[in-house]
Amino acid sequence: MNGLALGCSHTAGVGVDPSECYVSLLAKHYNINIINTGVPGGNANHSIETLVAHMRNTPPKFVIAQWPNPIRRTIWHGHRANNENVSTAGVAFRSLLAAGEKNFILPWLQNIITADTLCKLADVPIVHILLENLDLKYVDILNNQGIELHMDLKLEGRTWLFDSQGSDNLHHSARCHAQWAERLIGLLDEITTR
Repeated sequence: MNGLALGCSHTAGVGVDPSECYVSLLAKHYNINIINTGVPGGNANHSIETLVAHMRNTPPKFVIAQWPNPIRRTIWHGHRANNENVSTAGVAFRSLLAAGEKNFILPWLQNIITADTLCKLADVPIVHILLENLDLKYVDILNNQGIELHMDLKLEGRTWLFDSQGSDNLHHSARCHAQWAERLIGLLDEITTR
């Protein structure tokens, strides 16, 4: 049985050697294959679609869901999908953002709730991580659903290390991935031994 990792470029390991990616470090620690489905530039829709596809087959032993920034979205232009964010925003994306951040945050939260529900129904432990902060009013929505989102709280043992010292000078170094793996080992051990 495999583990499954969902996420964006952080999970894909952009900027580090594949062996230094936090998913590879976790696979080595647990001596298990962890399927890394991280998509550079990905969004929460990619993550939920990937989870659904994997749950149809043999459910994984556990899931690590690294949720990409909420202000990312797939925008359809006719039959073509564009993965957009603030930097690459087209007219439709900018219009949605101008109408309010809830156009992005609420569907993002719904993806997390759906992922959590799917995993609970299949009795698959899932750990939800966000490698940044989120307004607590949105965190409360998840908490009210019994979902803990492990964010960057800038507190000892509850932070994610960042340095933008990956090989592309945008993503994070092997040192960051090692810290993420260490924190995730504690989180995974907690949810898989309940």
